[in-house]
Amino acid sequence: MTDFTATRAMFDLPEGIVYLDGNSLGPLPRGVAARVARTITDEWGQMLITGWNRAGWMALPTRLGDRLGRLIGAKPGSVTLGDTLSIKVYQALAAGLDLRPDRRVILSDTGNFPSDLYMAEGLCRSLGQGYGLKTVAPEALESALDESVAVMMVT
Repeated sequence: MTDFTATRAMFDLPEGIVYLDGNSLGPLPRGVAARVARTITDEWGQMLITGWNRAGWMALPTRLGDRLGRLIGAKPGSVTLGDTLSIKVYQALAAGLDLRPDRRVILSDTGNFPSDLYMAEGLCRSLGQGYGLKTVAPEALESALDESVAVMMVT
């Protein structure tokens, strides 16, 4: 059985509150406010731009990725942390399109996540010049893959 009293003690929570949202803005872990203050005052405040290297900020995505990687059985260096998934989808699609400038279609299936399709549509709109998103039924992906497709996005 989980010791909820010990778990609750790890967070700054007002007395009498049962807080079940651990998703978008979970409870503040104890020690975080002091760590953030130290980062702002000592690292950013004193190191300025050199904090990227001196305080190790540049290595954080990989260092934290390695910690997360242990939980999922991934090899060191194979997991990294970054922006939100939506931003990463946008960046991956843009990179894929950039690799094949002669092709201007992103192919996906109609069952893909709406937010991923939204990212692809937004990217195509911002690029203009004949870029477009083509969606087909999942079972039609293979037959829709042709010489116009630069990127195929399948979830």
